[in-house]
Amino acid sequence: EEVNEIYQLAQLPLNNLGLVVRYTDAEGPLPPVDSLRNYQGILTWFISGEMRHAHRYRQWLLRVLRETNLRLVVLGHFGAYREYGRDSTPADLREMRQILQFLGLDSRLQSWDGRGVAIALKDPKFYNYETLLRPGEVGYFYDVHSVSPQNRVLLQLKRDTIRDDAAVLFPRGGFIQNGAIYKLHEASGRSQFYVNPFKFFIEAFGLQSLPVVDLNTLGGKRLAFIHLDGDGFSIISKIDRWHTCAELFKDWVLEKYDLPMSISIIEGEINPKMLGNARRVKLARQIFALPNVEAASHGLAHPFDWRTGKLELDSIPNYHFDPKMEIVHSLRYIDRELVPPGKTSRLFFWTGMCDPTAEQIAIARRNNLLQINGGGGRLSAKYPSISDFYPPYAQVGNEIRFNARESNEYEFTNLWQPPHDGFKHLIETLKFSENGFRRTPVDIYFHYYSMEVKESWEALRAVFNFARHQDWNFVRTSQYVEMAQDFLTARLTSPAPGTFQIYSRGFVRTIRFRNEPRGVVLTRSRRVLGFSHEGKDLLVFLDGAPNHKIALGKEAPLPVYFSEFNRPVDSLKTSRGTVFIWANGYGHFQATLRGVPPKKAFSLACVTGLTTPEYRNPGQINWKEKKAQGKTCKKIFRSNAAGELAIRAFLKNRSYLVLRPAQTTDFLLAKIKYWVLGTLVLGLGVFQLYQWNTKSSVNTDQKEKV
Repeated sequence: EEVNEIYQLAQLPLNNLGLVVRYTDAEGPLPPVDSLRNYQGILTWFISGEMRHAHRYRQWLLRVLRETNLRLVVLGHFGAYREYGRDSTPADLREMRQILQFLGLDSRLQSWDGRGVAIALKDPKFYNYETLLRPGEVGYFYDVHSVSPQNRVLLQLKRDTIRDDAAVLFPRGGFIQNGAIYKLHEASGRSQFYVNPFKFFIEAFGLQSLPVVDLNTLGGKRLAFIHLDGDGFSIISKIDRWHTCAELFKDWVLEKYDLPMSISIIEGEINPKMLGNARRVKLARQIFALPNVEAASHGLAHPFDWRTGKLELDSIPNYHFDPKMEIVHSLRYIDRELVPPGKTSRLFFWTGMCDPTAEQIAIARRNNLLQINGGGGRLSAKYPSISDFYPPYAQVGNEIRFNARESNEYEFTNLWQPPHDGFKHLIETLKFSENGFRRTPVDIYFHYYSMEVKESWEALRAVFNFARHQDWNFVRTSQYVEMAQDFLTARLTSPAPGTFQIYSRGFVRTIRFRNEPRGVVLTRSRRVLGFSHEGKDLLVFLDGAPNHKIALGKEAPLPVYFSEFNRPVDSLKTSRGTVFIWANGYGHFQATLRGVPPKKAFSLACVTGLTTPEYRNPGQINWKEKKAQGKTCKKIFRSNAAGELAIRAFLKNRSYLVLRPAQTTDFLLAKIKYWVLGTLVLGLGVFQLYQWNTKSSVNTDQKEKV
């Protein structure tokens, strides 16, 4: 499942390049060749040259190469040289050489140790990516030769008169031998890539023009979310030795930082019928009632090992491990007893080792619940590498478990060891994972017990202070998981050159076109919120509808569109010069619209905190009805000479914004109003300072007289 090189080293780059990775046991039943036609290719990474049912696998692979146009990428050993536990036969050699011929390679399948090996050729565009490949580090030497003029040799080794083409690109794939892919630092268990896996996979799988469903970006900015596991809710903090960790977290974090957070509890610790009490219930209700909080469950008794049923809370009367009780019952308890009207909870955070079976994951899926945890990512300061980060999901049997994207403070503190301040290193991890290009979204992931000691609280505060000043697009954890689910099932087609159809459930929000200088022709596109360029890439923003059409071109975009936004936007519509926006985020909303009349004033009316989940056509919206549901605000903004309009508002989840042309005098009056208010506040402050100085002077005079 997760103990293989493809999951640990290759899946993250492949997912970032827009490919969905599905796993099949090569020794088990193999998929019918006809069922593979919608795939881009096959990737193998074997750790030895023998396997069970080797002949069957070779015959299947030959059929794939002959009957389809799928690409084949081979990393490590070719595998299937011989049947497991037996010597190779002439038939084994004959079938393997037939496979190699399709790839423009030849070999007698001989190998030696790497002593005396020299590097004859090393392509600098592909190699020395994270660490330098030196001759003495190549552990194996093979007799693989590229024999096709269409092939491109990336790495060639020599020993005496024998040549080994250790890394080769061919028209239908690529090959890198064992020992030439990454370096394993055995003392730490950390890995670093010799080869650039992104560049290699783009070439080997032919991904140069393939659009990417981008899970790391939203509105042209890095996607970010925050989620908290329920451990430590009732622990008395050593900071003041009076309040619980949950109480301090509510007061010092939830009520201070204007960011959306997904917060979980453990039912057994809260429920008075188990190990909880009325005070804990009251506190949990206060937390879940906050507008920036999304409620989640961290289990009923917090299973430490989902495979064996070992529980952390093993003293709950008359309770034994039950996966359905842990997942479904705990969420129903939260919905029934803890969340206020208008809120629901369908988000589950895996506990302990985060090792659910396929059947346990299926419980969440069958009950329409969202789930996340496991995985993560923590940068090694000594051996920094993208291999430090897990991919967005893990395949468990035929089910999918969605991974946390960065590690929590338990791992950053080396299993909660003093001085407990290791979580501050998350900042370096986040900086690295966006250096050059965006490799992961932001996931600030921690527990209540970060409030237990001063050092861990200061580390958490440093992370939040860093995060609040970043230009990220914050979403709720459930929104991220729904995007990750849609990533797995979305379909992209190109019915005509420069035109793309995207079929999804409405949670695919960003499509990345690599090295694309063109923009989007909005008049020929459908349900596109906007677009912008990030370096050489084109980012296209999609609305919350199921299906979309993108038409690329150099025509000037006529309708109003977003060039950036920092909270989720579900819909953008224009009607008779008025712009209607549906958003669904929490915090300080900032966005830039293009295509508006230049140097004009606009009035932005916003109603936020709505209970209506759907958005409708502009003509169907009753503004008075919306004002009755939530809080309203009104602001005046002015576009620049290029027809760009920057807007701002404070959102409390579901929000409806209306942008209308206004008089320039309205804009000036608004500026004057803010100037007058600012002057009054400043004057009041100066007056109070004067009074304080006067009192101090009087007190000083009185003391001198005495």
